[in-house]
Amino acid sequence: MKTIVAISTPIGRGGIGIVRMSGDDAKNIASQIFFKKGLDFSALVPNVMYFGTVSGRDFSDRCYMVWFRAPKTYTGEDVVEFQCHGGVKLMELVVNECILRGAEMAAPGEFTKRAFLNGKMALSDAEGVIDLINADSEAGVNAAYRLMTGKLAGEIGEIQKTIFDVICDLEAVLDYPEELEDENIPQGKIGLDAALKKLAPLAKSESYGKMAKYGINVVMCGDTNVGKSSLMNAMLKENRAIVTPVAGTTRDLIGESFLHGGVKINLTDTAGIRESADEIEKEGIKRAKNAVLSADLVLYVKDGTEFGKEMEIPAEAQGKRLVTVINKGDLLGEGVRYGEQKEAKEKTFVVSAKNGDGVEELLDYIVSVFNEGKVLGTEVITEKRHLSAVLKAKKHLEDALENYDALPSDCILVDVKAAWQALGEITGSTSSEEVVNAIFDKFCVGK
Repeated sequence: MKTIVAISTPIGRGGIGIVRMSGDDAKNIASQIFFKKGLDFSALVPNVMYFGTVSGRDFSDRCYMVWFRAPKTYTGEDVVEFQCHGGVKLMELVVNECILRGAEMAAPGEFTKRAFLNGKMALSDAEGVIDLINADSEAGVNAAYRLMTGKLAGEIGEIQKTIFDVICDLEAVLDYPEELEDENIPQGKIGLDAALKKLAPLAKSESYGKMAKYGINVVMCGDTNVGKSSLMNAMLKENRAIVTPVAGTTRDLIGESFLHGGVKINLTDTAGIRESADEIEKEGIKRAKNAVLSADLVLYVKDGTEFGKEMEIPAEAQGKRLVTVINKGDLLGEGVRYGEQKEAKEKTFVVSAKNGDGVEELLDYIVSVFNEGKVLGTEVITEKRHLSAVLKAKKHLEDALENYDALPSDCILVDVKAAWQALGEITGSTSSEEVVNAIFDKFCVGK
């Protein structure tokens, strides 16, 4: 493959800018533009930073250069990095000099794609790289790191090995039916059952993985003037939503994301749900109900001063995890106990959006909902593509196990091979070129 080059640090001004080359000719190209008195490139030591000058036709810069020798590199190829001063034009000039001497401009994600093609990482590991770059919470960083370092690929590989052993047994039965049928069929059933037991928790982990990657979606709903917008401001610790005594002030969805306890919370304030003849308000109420449908957690906000008033919980909240939040605790007199109300039939918190009492406890609970979703003893699925593959493999294994005693071995083998094939889509061992290209197209140039 051709030697490729790109700027690897964000485009902009900074203290350091890194230009990266990968390929068989990387060292040779570097020798033409990097100069240090007494330096012999034929005796260059790998993984050592050399301080010298990078020069081209009409520029020079003092910089560090390091050569990484294949195959123990990120891409599996020879890699050279120039650590220059972080000027946009300067780094462009360094790249151009490399191109003039035979390198090609790297495509988005091409360095990581080469790492995958050269067997340095699984396809799921590569997805962890881009997730780590894009992560905006501690939970997202941790999930991406585990994916990047091959934890999921390792678990999938173990399940694939179990399935592969069953494939070998079934094919042996087909080749030697008289000698092996009675012996191998029971063993195959044990293997399929073991694989299914490992896949089940993986499939369940997707909800937690989605929240780790994208955040937990929290939607506030309730009647007008119960203090939803004030509560949102209190949770954000800033005046984001407009608050007035006028019923129906909030007519559209207002959404903000913030971090609490290392978890990203996507908080949405909605229009008060009530009967209305106002077309604009009606549209806001419609959007509020749709937001509830997509929520991971619904905060049903009530006015604590309106004792005995029954408020109808939106039908859209049925089946959702729901918390009743009694607001305006500051108007209830002395002795009010803020935070969770243990004696309540449903999960209930008393808060005061005005002075912030009980709000921190509510936020802590939201984070606990996220943590409850983790399935112990398994890796976490964060990609829809991975979930689809797991569910596909699970269905094929279930079908194979159900029909194991009723159908001939060659029919069972079709489902078992399909399960193995589906799991290979996660690691990349059976992925199509189209899927691989689509994944790396999401990357930035230089990674």
